[in-house]
Amino acid sequence: MSQTPSSQRPSDQSPYPPHPMAAPSERNPASRNPLGLAALILGAIGPVLGFLFVFVQAAVISSGGVGAIAAVSITQSVLVGLTAIAAVILGIVAISRPGSSKAFASAGLALGAAGVLSVLGALIYPVIVSLTYG
Repeated sequence: MSQTPSSQRPSDQSPYPPHPMAAPSERNPASRNPLGLAALILGAIGPVLGFLFVFVQAAVISSGGVGAIAAVSITQSVLVGLTAIAAVILGIVAISRPGSSKAFASAGLALGAAGVLSVLGALIYPVIVSLTYG
C-alpha cells in the first residue's frame, strides 16, 4: 500500500489563501457600499444629462425657438446641480462609513464635485463676461 507522505497535503487544504475572485460566496457582504454606488450613479447622471441636452438645445435652435434656449440651459443647470450635490453628500457619507468599500464612493464624490464646479462655472461665466466686456 502506498501512503502519502506527511509533507503532501490534500488539494482542499492549500497553504495559500483563496483567490479574491474565486467565488462570490466567499466575498465579505459587509464590504458592500450601496451609498457609494448611489453616489456613483448620481455623479454619472450629470455628464449624461449634459450629452442629452446638447441634442435638446440643437432641436430647440432648429425649430426657431432661440428664446427657449435660456429655459433649457436653466433646466439643465438645475438638474445637474441637484444630482451633483446629492452625489457629493452621498459620497462623503459613504466614504466616512467604516469597513465598507470606498472605490465607488470616491468616484461618485469626484464626479459630483466636478458637476458642482461645472454648474458654478456656468453661473459665473456670464457675470465675468458682462463685467469684462460690458
